[in-house]
Amino acid sequence: ARVQVIVQTFLRNVDCVRDVHTTLMNLILRATLEVLAVEVWCDDLKSVVDRLTSEYEHKVSFASLAFLSSPDKSADTHLAPLLTKYFEYLQSNYKSLTAECELERMLRTIIDADLRQFFKNATFHSVGHILDVCRSYRESLDNIALPPPWKEGVFGMVGGGDVTVEMDEAISRYVNNATLVKQALRDLRREVITVNGQVLPPAHSSMELAEYLGQILNSNQLTNSLSPRKSIQRKVSKKKSKKKFSNYTSDFGLEDESDFASGGETDNSVASKIDVGIVDVLTRRLLIAASRTGAGGDAYFVVRDLFGGDEVEVVPHHSSKQHSQGTIEIIVKLSSVIIKSHAKFDIFPKPIVSDSDALIQFHTTTTETISLQHDRARGDDATVTVLKEKKTNMSGWRTLAIRPAYYERVIHQ
Repeated sequence: ARVQVIVQTFLRNVDCVRDVHTTLMNLILRATLEVLAVEVWCDDLKSVVDRLTSEYEHKVSFASLAFLSSPDKSADTHLAPLLTKYFEYLQSNYKSLTAECELERMLRTIIDADLRQFFKNATFHSVGHILDVCRSYRESLDNIALPPPWKEGVFGMVGGGDVTVEMDEAISRYVNNATLVKQALRDLRREVITVNGQVLPPAHSSMELAEYLGQILNSNQLTNSLSPRKSIQRKVSKKKSKKKFSNYTSDFGLEDESDFASGGETDNSVASKIDVGIVDVLTRRLLIAASRTGAGGDAYFVVRDLFGGDEVEVVPHHSSKQHSQGTIEIIVKLSSVIIKSHAKFDIFPKPIVSDSDALIQFHTTTTETISLQHDRARGDDATVTVLKEKKTNMSGWRTLAIRPAYYERVIHQ
């Protein structure tokens, strides 16, 4: 029935030969959105429909030239079978196509249309050219807003509704899914996680992860690192250390994330304010941050969309060297907790061969700030102050920054 509706609508709306391609593509793509129940179509689907339409045009042109059939008969003879085959293709590849369409919708939502169009059409002639272009678009590349994963359907949730309820339900559903948590913990063990500079041991369960976080958050080392005296010492050290400028073609690269000074927000009683509630919040957020459909996945898809193409491939960077800093950093302050997820991506020419070098490397940092509020609770012997997450309309939103790695200019003799 759907095929016949498209055929009849096509015959009613096409006026001349030059309208065939555009009219037929629009009809098929709109029907595709209904079948897949998505808002936008992905590039792969558009290419498939374009080939289908071109094949129909070719068959109709041949039949018309040979005076073999009328337009109505050609549509029934040639278009209907092509459409039937196409909708069978949609059914057999429903899951992967839906995922691709949802990814396209996300990319359209988070990346400025003009920025995306520019990089998709740009032709780079050298590493220096890429660096210059990225420098000119630095403000945009440093501030790509990523919506909460529960609004993007990562956990099977649909956006809208009450922020707090939606967020709590989505996170609870995720952390109670044994399969997802097992994979997240496996991913976390591949990362180097630091909490205010202290390395978090690898965990094999959610309870173990929470235990390790609690030990670090309540350790004397964390208390000392956030004390006013230490904060003053860090400020003095920062004044003494001046930035060293070298002969680089780019001032890009990940910022130094090893300075965990928290300014005037610190005090000597910080350890007593760390409660099991904030440990639970951090445990849940870390599991989400580890999800490859979460922070790491978003960064990869955005870099691939902006800097990938028909002739190059974006590949997550793999290194056997020890990390000088955590690939996931947790920075604890009295008013907030900041989670930074770092990643690196190499751009290789196609086809990729085992001994080929990357054309360029991009660094990404995905940052989430969890606002905290101080609540008083009745303890066993006295009233204590506990830290809880302060939920707002911006809870769960993250910021993605993309920068090329440092490249040293080589002066030829």
